Amino acid sequence: MAIRSERSKPASIKDVAALANVSVPTVSRYLNSRERVSEEKRNRIANSIRLLHYRPNPIARALVSERTKLVTLLSTNTTLYGQSQTIRGVEQRAREAGYALNIGVLSGDDRSNLQQSVQSCLDQNPAGVILLNYDQVGNDAYSFLRHDIPLVLVAGDRQEDTCQISMQERQGGYELTQYLLHLGHKTVYHVAIPGGGGGYSRLAGWRSACEDAGVPAPAPIEANWDPECGRQIGRKLGESSDVTAVFAGNDEIGMGVIRGLNDVGRRVPEDVMVAGFDDHPIAKIWNPSLTTIRQDFYQAGMAAFSMVESEIQDVVSGRGRTEGWSRLVEISGKLIVRESTARTR
Repeated sequence: MAIRSERSKPASIKDVAALANVSVPTVSRYLNSRERVSEEKRNRIANSIRLLHYRPNPIARALVSERTKLVTLLSTNTTLYGQSQTIRGVEQRAREAGYALNIGVLSGDDRSNLQQSVQSCLDQNPAGVILLNYDQVGNDAYSFLRHDIPLVLVAGDRQEDTCQISMQERQGGYELTQYLLHLGHKTVYHVAIPGGGGGYSRLAGWRSACEDAGVPAPAPIEANWDPECGRQIGRKLGESSDVTAVFAGNDEIGMGVIRGLNDVGRRVPEDVMVAGFDDHPIAKIWNPSLTTIRQDFYQAGMAAFSMVESEIQDVVSGRGRTEGWSRLVEISGKLIVRESTARTR
């Protein structure tokens, strides 16, 4: 039997049993009460554990004895609309199921601090983990998570061996860009949010729509999460008469872009059309109201908890990791057309 070395796929109790040529219950007895196992088998099991670098799963053992019903949610900026609404959905479903929810805020200053913040949350031995992968910090945190415990990833590029909620951002970015191009624009400028450059991102959808339409895709303009950054970008874009359509990476940035365009005398939508993404509650009362892609973050949060709870039940029942631990649930966005992209120009 090959000795496992991949960090993402640690050895399981089944691997130990197979290498030691004993049953899984025998290994379990060894881990919980060694005197109940013969000396010969103890030696074989101990040697197998050493060779495989096996670490007993404290989460599974705690669940069996009903000592924990805790789920940890990892996120970066919990004040942003998408994150806060996803957390609300997770919290609602967790409360209904009788679980406590621990929210760990990730520090992205450097990889060492990020790893430490992830590990400090895991040290609490949660029954399962939900990671909000809405930016690069979330994506980096994924590499520090163990994959032998219940884990659900929300958003981001597809990870084939992990339960995941896809927000269909590429599809939404494609649809929104296509809509703007069909209004007669020669191209669409894109203001990108942090960490949104993966193949499943809204940026990727924008680029793909431009390519399919045979129009040039200007270099994306990078923004941070501050709407004031969008305002500064809007001022710069407003200085060029070639800019007639802007797709902002989220609604807050889009509203900032509109303000910046107005600052330099460009009218929206008469001179420049602007669209956002997410459908922030303020988007519909902004002046002009903002065209956007509505994402159901609340539903994503509820679905994420249901998935991690299912994985936890696999652990409790002794089934361990099953095919269900790599499921993908897709939640599509919806194009909402408002005043910021009116047809009359």
